[in-house]
Amino acid sequence: MQAEMTSCEHLPEFCTSHLESVLMAFAKAPSIALRQSWLPDPEQDFLCAEVRVGRITDHVLILATIPDSDIFTRSTEPNQRTWELGDVFEIFLKPDNETFYREFHVTPANTRTQMAFSAEGNSPKILPDGIFQSRVWIAPGRWFVLASIPCVTITNRFNIEAGERWRFSFCRYDAFRNGKKPILSSTSPHPVPKFHRPDEWGVMAF
Repeated sequence: MQAEMTSCEHLPEFCTSHLESVLMAFAKAPSIALRQSWLPDPEQDFLCAEVRVGRITDHVLILATIPDSDIFTRSTEPNQRTWELGDVFEIFLKPDNETFYREFHVTPANTRTQMAFSAEGNSPKILPDGIFQSRVWIAPGRWFVLASIPCVTITNRFNIEAGERWRFSFCRYDAFRNGKKPILSSTSPHPVPKFHRPDEWGVMAF
């Protein structure tokens, strides 16, 4: 399976506090599905989330629509080990042809975790909360995440250049209150359920 490719186009103006306005702004952006590519068939309780991306000036915006039969998290503050505390949506971004990358988490409680990696396999540096913004909406049977990430957080530059490319991966832990093992999924075609494999991430073009 080939890595996902998508474009990150300019979004129309919209109200970030109203879900309907957000959904309309992203309506023309390509949808990217989260799958379980390491399995011959998805797990029985697998639910397919989808992600769309866009940009406003020097910020990349990410909208995730996440179906979920048991929406919960025990996360209560920034930079916790969210994948051990319930549901979490994960964002991996890196400049193409660089080794360093960032990993961001958002939970249904809108608590965030922010990490920087100098290279694959290295230990992370924990980054301060607030380097990116997020908003969460919870509806029956699903939750939505809107994340706004300044390009400087990813590239160390304050502008996005035409033709620039980033590597990306969007992943998910679908957890259960009853202690059942979380169901993992990713937009990347990983042959094993390990998300820190940048060579298998998708390509985002600006």
